[in-house]
Amino acid sequence: MTKFKCVIVTLLLVFLAGTAESKVYLDVYGKTYKKITIGVPSFQSDRPDRLRVDMSELLNQDLDMSGFFIVAPNSLLDRELTEEGIEKKDIKFTNWRSLGIELLCKAKFIMSNEEIALESYLYDTLDGSLLLAKRYKSRPEDWRRLVHRLADDILLAVTGEKGIMSSRVVFVSGTKRNKDIYIGGIDGQNIRQVTNFHNITVSPSVSPDGRFLAYTSYKEGKPNLFIMDLETGKDIHSEREEGMKLGTTWFGKSTLGYAKTSGKQSSIYTFDAAGRQKKTLFTKEGILASPSFSADGTKMAFVSDMYGSPQVFIRDNSSGEVKRLTYSGNYNASPSFSPKGDLIAFVARINGSFEICTMNTDGSNQRVLTSGGINDSPHFSPCGRYIIYSSKKGDQYNAYIMLYNGENKRMLKLVNKDTEQPKFVP
Repeated sequence: MTKFKCVIVTLLLVFLAGTAESKVYLDVYGKTYKKITIGVPSFQSDRPDRLRVDMSELLNQDLDMSGFFIVAPNSLLDRELTEEGIEKKDIKFTNWRSLGIELLCKAKFIMSNEEIALESYLYDTLDGSLLLAKRYKSRPEDWRRLVHRLADDILLAVTGEKGIMSSRVVFVSGTKRNKDIYIGGIDGQNIRQVTNFHNITVSPSVSPDGRFLAYTSYKEGKPNLFIMDLETGKDIHSEREEGMKLGTTWFGKSTLGYAKTSGKQSSIYTFDAAGRQKKTLFTKEGILASPSFSADGTKMAFVSDMYGSPQVFIRDNSSGEVKRLTYSGNYNASPSFSPKGDLIAFVARINGSFEICTMNTDGSNQRVLTSGGINDSPHFSPCGRYIIYSSKKGDQYNAYIMLYNGENKRMLKLVNKDTEQPKFVP
């Protein structure tokens, strides 16, 4: 896959007091928030073709998917609004404001055979203040990624943190007897198959530095753990000891946490892929599974049956102190730490369904986010605002994404077959 090159030149760096540099329009981590209505008229261009409409429609889709905007339909816009310029002096903000539009994104692009250049502005219609002004450049065939970058920067201007529309995901797809790992854009573009072993390969996760892929595969006849260098496509480590081995989480730059169960005994290990060093965290009889580490590596959530059924626990990795977090029901599993360090997502069996839930790291404030079916494999986005997961409500597993509070659920159209164990790629 060829690398995408996007050059960004900031056009305006000076923001007046009270604008985006010091003002966060949405407190997206608060208990409640009001969505902002944004207008995105068709991009302007000297080209008569469909691309200018396609680009603005894609931006509308991205902003809608973010969960933080109400995107004004272009059917509201008359010809006077759509044909005005993109610079502040050319815009009649009172007309936009009269339609209930609070933010306005204007853009135009110039296309050549070798390059597309997109110039974009984001305004507050209340006072015409400029929140974002950037120029993006890319190869013409990469125009979708260019628009995703703009969407992420709009999220940054409005919330203080970038969006996820430029993100990639790793996931498992295939049949019951032949599963492989894929990586691609969250928009379903540029999907590529990473493994092709004609066997079962599961549990993918990519290191925080984006270099290593951990996975478990039966390619040698047993469920062994491997770490692949994504730059070369070659395995740099393998764990072939007896037992089931699943690598579920990374922390630091290149440290993998994984569990191994063999006979009546289970262990949780860490392996530093850069330094090639393995460490045993702890071992006990029964189940130890699904380790997930806090961003700083000081805490670890995991699953154990030490009280009879699978439950989620947390361990202080300095003192070794272990605390049980879940008590409701007889099945709680698949914990995933938020990068923010404040929440743990997990799976609970409730009334016959498997639901995605969250809780504080002390086990308090447990909330059910999904409703019905088989929901599994929750994983937080790097910003901590979103949870990606798999869900089966018919004959097929699909990947979904939602806000950390359960709102704005959307199915991701990645491949036309089962999509399981999705995770964000750092």
